[in-house]
Amino acid sequence: MSGTAAGGTITVPIGAGSPLASVGGVALVRSSAGDVLVARTAQDAFAALSATCTHQGCEITGHSGQTFVCPCHGAQFDTSGRVTAGPARNALRQYATSLANDVLTISG
Repeated sequence: MSGTAAGGTITVPIGAGSPLASVGGVALVRSSAGDVLVARTAQDAFAALSATCTHQGCEITGHSGQTFVCPCHGAQFDTSGRVTAGPARNALRQYATSLANDVLTISG
């Protein structure tokens, strides 16, 4: 899905058809400021994480349920960015999020 980058933030509309419309949804948000992994963790709460694996810098583009999986070496991260399976040892960077009027704002 796409986001719009401006002034150090990324905005993402969360409409009814969005993978982030319901709790438990996850998506890779692409923008000109970079790609971000997003998970809807509660009705009004989201987790936004760097899509760059901390192992060797590959882009994480996929997920299995609530787990983000690096395609290069299989490292796995939970929706808080914590490593759940190596070879990565460090957590993914987290970004602040806020939701207003069905628009998610991600800021670093």
